[in-house]
Amino acid sequence: MKTLKLSIPKPKTQISLTLLSFLLLFPGLNSCTMGGNNTVTTIPEAEKDLPEQRFLEFPGWLGFGTKVQQEGVSKFPFSPTSGEAQIAMFSEQWSLVDPGTPVVAIAPGIREEVTLRRWQNEPYGCNNSPTPMATFNASQTIPEGAVWVLPPSQKDAAKALTVETLPIERIPEGVLRRDPPDPEQIRAWEAGGTIIVLEQTTETTAMLTVADNAGTHLYANPVELLVMPGPIGERIDFSRRFQPGIPQPIGAFQFQNNAVPLLVLWRSSLEGHSFEALIPRGDRLESIDVGSVYYCAS
Repeated sequence: MKTLKLSIPKPKTQISLTLLSFLLLFPGLNSCTMGGNNTVTTIPEAEKDLPEQRFLEFPGWLGFGTKVQQEGVSKFPFSPTSGEAQIAMFSEQWSLVDPGTPVVAIAPGIREEVTLRRWQNEPYGCNNSPTPMATFNASQTIPEGAVWVLPPSQKDAAKALTVETLPIERIPEGVLRRDPPDPEQIRAWEAGGTIIVLEQTTETTAMLTVADNAGTHLYANPVELLVMPGPIGERIDFSRRFQPGIPQPIGAFQFQNNAVPLLVLWRSSLEGHSFEALIPRGDRLESIDVGSVYYCAS
């Protein structure tokens, strides 16, 4: 069985895991004291059989909308395929949760109670490798991309924002590094009042910047194209839908009492896909490696 891999940046090491749970890098607690405010958040008795959550101030779990058929156009190449389930999670967390258990899923324009269909190894990737997944049934099609799944008691804790392409002329002053900018070397998105920008810095590197719509920087980090020996894929080309190592936002979720949304980023690798969450911390964003999943050998 192929294993899921957890990526830890700097040093660049990987730990092979057969039990990778998204958003579970540290164990949660049924009740805990939040740092700095001495408040205790207690999980209701009816929800104690649900999987642990990494951050109780950001309740829930990361899932993905499925596509229906293996062949055909897909919005994202990482999307799980299912003709029966509308949401999937790459996770071992749900293995002890009863099928039919209700939770609430949110995506742009959607807030719906959904139910756990099953947990098992599902075929995934170009070779249909058995991959641990929890799948969920909804009454409607869930768009491909990030879906946030909430415990029922926290069903109103967050809302999903639409991530849209942002024209270069609407990028706030002070976000771009070059003046005048080169449109061919820039990709930009917006989610609510948050701006996400990729600006190429060399043939194989770019700067990822997140700012508010006034131009105040919330996060900045260099990224690098993953390349193999040969003439293909040796330089960044933003006209392509995606390139290995270059991230793009696939979800944004606004939690209560946070002016800045939680952002979910995806980047392809040479053999799979990795996911990162940018978590609001005051007036800044903190990068959290959520995990990676094997898809296909190059």
